[in-house]
Amino acid sequence: MQPQDQERRQPSPPSATAARSWSVVVTSEALRRRVYLWATLLGIGILIATWLTQVRRPDPDLYVLYVHPVILLQCVWIVWWLLLDRALIVAERVVFMITSLSVLTQLLLATVAGQQLVGLTSSAYWTLVALSILSFLIFSNRQALLFTAALFTLSVVVPWGTLIARGDPLSNSAELARVQLTCGVVLALLSGLAWYRENFAVERGQRLSLEHLAHTDPLTGVPNRRALYREIEDLLEGTRGVAGGLGRGGCLILLDVDHFKRINDTFGHNVGDDVLIRLAALIRADLRGGDTVGRWGGEEFLITLPGLSLALGEQVAERLRQKLERQPFEHGQGVTASLGVTGCRSDDDLRSCTARVDRALYLGKAAGRNRVVSLPADEALLPDAQLPDARLPDAQIPGTEAHAEDLEAGPVVLPRQT
Repeated sequence: MQPQDQERRQPSPPSATAARSWSVVVTSEALRRRVYLWATLLGIGILIATWLTQVRRPDPDLYVLYVHPVILLQCVWIVWWLLLDRALIVAERVVFMITSLSVLTQLLLATVAGQQLVGLTSSAYWTLVALSILSFLIFSNRQALLFTAALFTLSVVVPWGTLIARGDPLSNSAELARVQLTCGVVLALLSGLAWYRENFAVERGQRLSLEHLAHTDPLTGVPNRRALYREIEDLLEGTRGVAGGLGRGGCLILLDVDHFKRINDTFGHNVGDDVLIRLAALIRADLRGGDTVGRWGGEEFLITLPGLSLALGEQVAERLRQKLERQPFEHGQGVTASLGVTGCRSDDDLRSCTARVDRALYLGKAAGRNRVVSLPADEALLPDAQLPDARLPDAQIPGTEAHAEDLEAGPVVLPRQT
């Protein structure tokens, strides 16, 4: 296979399911960015208030006096970085690094300054809890667990080693032991939750991937027939809340590529596949966000149009027909399609509405192909011999005034424009 053929055979753009998954990822990052921004602004206020309180004391806390200004500068930088919509991972790693240094600084000050260990190291342990949460957000579970265990071990060994080196009685340090035990339990709980989250995320990702494969056409990337069943049921459910009139709750369009077998026989199945891939992309680009196009089978595509009347559905179908007819394809010849349209009513079920849109498509093929045929939602599925004659809407016939009586309910055929 030639390189250009391989390029043409690449899968089409992500389907609606994949698009929704990507949307969730983007939304999650935006939420994290907002949480970080508000938390940092809150932290700036707390840091300033704490520093002002300590600076007025005759024996201020050395950590607050000298380290808090550095952390305050970090917070200001983080706010600036987030407001510029810069990479989130950079901000997370900077915060992680500076917070790690602040924990180590607190432990160092406790040993060098000769201050009461419990008072100075207690805040270090709760800073360690926050640091552990951040590490599980930006690193793998294994890396975060190793880092948390190492830093917690250090924060336990340094204070007790300092007490022993000073010759202080260990029995007077029950409060230190209580703080360390509480911190250890919290860190163990966080590690367990992170492990569960990782395994749950893997299992959920696998389940979503299998669901996506089961409901996606592998060639075109659009929903397959199984997924379309659900879309049709959702559309019918919406029509049951519509009062008065027929077909105003939604429409179905069934599109069939004209003479598709001739394309396969003349140019090969690879070209036929390329036509289907291109066609699916063209249809999807022309629909609204709430509409769905899927592969019904072979060269047939079914489109759901929630909330559109039959007249609007006809307009969408005719627009698609003309767009396809004008579209150049790589095999050098044009491609046309026949489209059937029907409205959906409140007492429809999946079988009745799909049978009706299939009959509309059949009438279009029988009338010469490359046209749109619509059947109203209240059209009975009569045998072919009893079906009303196909009629042209006034928009397609010169001198319409003479044919107003032809616009009664019945199959409406939009012929090929010349």
